[in-house]
Amino acid sequence: MSFDLAILGGTVVTGGKSARRDIYTRGGRIIAVLPAAKNPRPARRAIDARGLLVLPGIIDAHAHFRLRLGPGKYTADDFTTGSAAAACGGVTTFIDYTGQGPGESPFKGLKDRIKEAEGRTYTDFGFHCMLTGWARMKDPAGEMAAAIKAGAATFKMFTAYGARGLMAGDAEIMAALETAGRLGALICVHAENGPVIDLLTEKYAGRKSIEALPLSRPPFTEIEPASRLAVFAAANDAPVYFVHLSTAGAAAVVAVSRASGLKIMGETCPQYLGLDESLLKGRSGHLYSCCPPLRTKADNTALWKALADGELQVMATDNCTFDRAQKNAWGGDIRKLSMGLPGAQTLLATAYTYGVKAGKLSIERMVEVLCENPARIMGLARRKGFIRPGADADFALIDPKAATTVDCRKLQHNTDFSPWQGRKLYGFPRYTLLRGQIIAEAGELTDPKTFTGRFQRRTKPEII
Repeated sequence: MSFDLAILGGTVVTGGKSARRDIYTRGGRIIAVLPAAKNPRPARRAIDARGLLVLPGIIDAHAHFRLRLGPGKYTADDFTTGSAAAACGGVTTFIDYTGQGPGESPFKGLKDRIKEAEGRTYTDFGFHCMLTGWARMKDPAGEMAAAIKAGAATFKMFTAYGARGLMAGDAEIMAALETAGRLGALICVHAENGPVIDLLTEKYAGRKSIEALPLSRPPFTEIEPASRLAVFAAANDAPVYFVHLSTAGAAAVVAVSRASGLKIMGETCPQYLGLDESLLKGRSGHLYSCCPPLRTKADNTALWKALADGELQVMATDNCTFDRAQKNAWGGDIRKLSMGLPGAQTLLATAYTYGVKAGKLSIERMVEVLCENPARIMGLARRKGFIRPGADADFALIDPKAATTVDCRKLQHNTDFSPWQGRKLYGFPRYTLLRGQIIAEAGELTDPKTFTGRFQRRTKPEII
């Protein structure tokens, strides 16, 4: 029996275990995972993975590429540059968001967004459906059912951004949770108290300083809606997934809720684990603007512990790329800040450097929060997130001893800024493979003219 590809002698990390294995693939799928042998089986191509860690392809469960900011205005990374950065960082699948307006059809928004991305990505992709303007939709339950049938069973709601028409009221959230519970869908929530943030933003905007950003979004503005949504989830016996949690308090809400038997899950991001609010000082502080904002080192520590202890389930990027010109356009007014940071290419490296290498996560747990848990929660586990026969042959191979100093000029992101600039990171992949094909090697695309990404139809979420 011949194989297309053999990955030989690497330390394979999957299913909570690490062991030297030989992996054989055919037709883009994993066929066999066997103990490393002196005389491997024949294959058309072989990769000598001795000394390397062989991980499943990373799943970024929260990304924003070509995010529309207004008429003719978008974030700096489109699907091509964003997926290029993802591929060179070991990410083989990302999940973005639909972009339809409040009250408009999520199902149509899904179809439009798929069309926008198809033929323009190097990695596989999916979409969460924005679920905004619930009360204005003609048949929100029917819209959710149609999106689920089309392969998108996760829906995002907001407790902030009322002026943009994104914020959902309590009654809308309750109705959506009841519907999601009945349909087997998952509600993902951006948990910030919008009205309070609006009040504090007006209070502190006059300071003309980036230090007004954390003052306008103090920790309680995240902790309070997380607590409220947990109560709503309990009342509906429905699952909730909190995106981009930034505070120790919100992580504690998730932990207590889960200990009480609630179907609550939480995600955090590298910026809330390896960066802190001290960066929001000085003339360049506005470059680090994101929402929620960077927090304290104590929050960093608490979030790492929550990930290690299983109280938070996923690490994702919330990638939202701006260049310096876009960031500089704020003019000292926090109401005009471009909120977001590039992170697709540095997700794996920051997780490995500040998590595994720093002793805060085991390598097996890192794979859980970057690969396995996102696959299970987001309905991808049949083919993604694990190294096992039948799964897609998606891999990130890293040399645990190799360090790279981050230089935004050498990253694939379409920006002249990285929040990790000048930092020495370990874990950038030597190879990234999608369905058995090497799509990136040593930080460069192997075939920039060929778009290998495919839309991934997802099954109903698994509650973990």
